[in-house]
Amino acid sequence: MIVKMKKITIVMQLKDLSVTLERLRGLGLLHVEHENLPRGENIAKMKEDRLRAIEAMAILPDIGGQKSLDGGEGGIVTEILDLVDEKETLAEKLHRIKHEIMMWEDWGDFDSGIIEQMANSGVWIKLCKITPQEKKNIPEGVILEELARRKNIIYCVAISENEIKLPFETLTLPEMSLGQMIAEEKRHESRIKEIEKAFLDRAVYKNALGQYEKYLDSAIEFNEIAEGAGRFEKLSYVKGYCPVESVGIVEKAALKEKWAMLINDPDESEAPPTLIKNPKWVSIIEPMFNIINTVPGYREIDISPHFLIFFSIFFGMLIGDAGYGLVYFIIGLIMQRKFKQMKDKSIFFLTYVLSSFAIIWGLMTGVFFGPHVWLKPMVPYFADNTNVQAFCFLIGAMQLTIAHIWKILRKIPSIKALSDVGWICILWAAYFMAKTLILNFEFPGFMKWIFIAGSALVILFTSPMKNILAGIGAGLGDFLLKLVNSFADIVSYIRLFAVGLAGVAIADAFNQIAGSIGTDSILNGLFTVLVLFAGHTLNLVMGILAILVHGVRLNVLEFSGHLDMEWSGVKYAPFKTIK
Repeated sequence: MIVKMKKITIVMQLKDLSVTLERLRGLGLLHVEHENLPRGENIAKMKEDRLRAIEAMAILPDIGGQKSLDGGEGGIVTEILDLVDEKETLAEKLHRIKHEIMMWEDWGDFDSGIIEQMANSGVWIKLCKITPQEKKNIPEGVILEELARRKNIIYCVAISENEIKLPFETLTLPEMSLGQMIAEEKRHESRIKEIEKAFLDRAVYKNALGQYEKYLDSAIEFNEIAEGAGRFEKLSYVKGYCPVESVGIVEKAALKEKWAMLINDPDESEAPPTLIKNPKWVSIIEPMFNIINTVPGYREIDISPHFLIFFSIFFGMLIGDAGYGLVYFIIGLIMQRKFKQMKDKSIFFLTYVLSSFAIIWGLMTGVFFGPHVWLKPMVPYFADNTNVQAFCFLIGAMQLTIAHIWKILRKIPSIKALSDVGWICILWAAYFMAKTLILNFEFPGFMKWIFIAGSALVILFTSPMKNILAGIGAGLGDFLLKLVNSFADIVSYIRLFAVGLAGVAIADAFNQIAGSIGTDSILNGLFTVLVLFAGHTLNLVMGILAILVHGVRLNVLEFSGHLDMEWSGVKYAPFKTIK
């Protein structure tokens, strides 16, 4: 349920702004909206400090024995980031040196400076890599000294008294000798290890830096609200939204602090934040909304109960395997035990619900880590793939019908509600049409009359106007735009069957491969276990991806599209103390 909001404006003397904001932060109820664009070098500096703290924390490993810091957080952050820069520079140099060593290690150790000095003394020396064929074309007066041979490449030194142009390329001498390169490589590697140890030494302050980041978050928010507050002569004012049931608390604070306060309902042109409160059994779906980062608009509908029910059904059908459902359930138990200190355990309870649906559907269809001869479906009807596809279309028709029923309830007593009655008729005609065209079921004769009646309702009542022809024209346009989409949306639910069947087929394929290897020897037994483990693990991971792609899509796109939901909301985030 989306909680009703009240718009609150609090007026105080400009000199009391900071004190008032501290009090409002203590209440933790007002979702503040800026009257002015919050600017200031102080805010920009704190944002930069926060980003630097986040970057520093990302570098540090997680270790025990955490220590606190008393005001030295900024210094630690600077030390860490300076070490990061140094390490990156060293890593780049090390990469270049290793490349140089790889190029010159076949030549052995020599001093390029001596070669240059000999050129000044009248001895011309060049290093080159040539083929045996090129060796035959050495000009007169040049002595070729072979140093090494690698396959068809000769590493050699060309020596002459005068500079002579050779018929092949020569190598540019390195700045350092091979020995110097190796020594430099060791120095860089040693310093990198020292830096990594320094990161480990400072890792005991990681939690302290986390608290520092929260402090900066709080300070940034406070300063942005102070800068964004409205001003009029010697007065200042703050505007925001508060849940209806909490307005009394703010009123009491206003009386005590002697604030002037205006309370009214949000205008239609305004977009209050969205606060959703549901029973505990429904609120377990909240982690999924957090993952997909969607918030309904303040004046839209909270579909949480509906989303939970249908998403659970979709999960069961997309995973389609009782064995996999059992694995997810056990993983949930293990993770809850590991993170038992977590206050919000919704994600674990959601895992149990979703896993249970996968187990139920797997037993209904007779699939446990793939199909087996010894496991019969508990519901023989679903042993036929045609029946499963028809069931997918039925789920689609039912879910989209619920969307239009919701719209009818919102539109009543307007006659526009009749247009959604028409769309319900069209959806069920599309359901039977999908069964006819795709599954070869017979199309019921009475459905064409239902389709005609539904079409008439859509055309007549989508946009009823005094000018009847204009209203019919608008309705006809909406009808033509959405008619094909309605059929396509019903058909799109077949993805529940297709993805589920693919998962079962993959599991069966790996089972057959493992079966062909057998267990007649220890080695074969190990290979069999490896194939089964790798295959089913892959399927488990792909199943989660399928849920995120297909299970979420049917709720957020197909269903929400028929409900005219835009998911345009802003989450209610009251100005409060960050703990």
